[in-house]
Amino acid sequence: MSETDSCNLLLEHFEGETENPWRTVNDGVMGGRSDGGSVLENGTLTFSGNTNTNGGGFSSLRMRLAPGAMAGANRLKVYMKRDARTYSMTMRTNVTSYGRRIAFRAPITGANDSEWSHGELAFDTLKASIWGRPIPDAVFDPSEVVEIGLIIYDGKDGPFEMQLKRIEACR
Repeated sequence: MSETDSCNLLLEHFEGETENPWRTVNDGVMGGRSDGGSVLENGTLTFSGNTNTNGGGFSSLRMRLAPGAMAGANRLKVYMKRDARTYSMTMRTNVTSYGRRIAFRAPITGANDSEWSHGELAFDTLKASIWGRPIPDAVFDPSEVVEIGLIIYDGKDGPFEMQLKRIEACR
């Protein structure tokens, strides 16, 4: 990032925080066999579980955002500690198709394995979909984001764990 970049705090977990704002959505909603969830302890959110590609292969967390919280941003910066698996973020606005909100998803890049570091998600890498089916002409507007999420959907079976402290919206 250049010196002219600026970031606004979207989320930061603090020591002593006890209320977990994330809700879990696993592939069981589609007949899958993955399990996962989150725990908030000592100022860190731990997202962990086990993915099973026989029938789905994903586990995710979602959280509501205040309207306009990401206005003007072109990427997210995520302070995290992860295993060697690939994690992505999803964002939903009020844009719908087939009566459902479109999910805009892209992988978090740049974070190191097994140590605290910053990863990024560039909005120009987002792909739109509903239930995993591409929506080619959907337009993403960061000022309209109403929900943000973490997802593991990397085509691999097995355990996963990532920890999260902070998410910032940057421009």
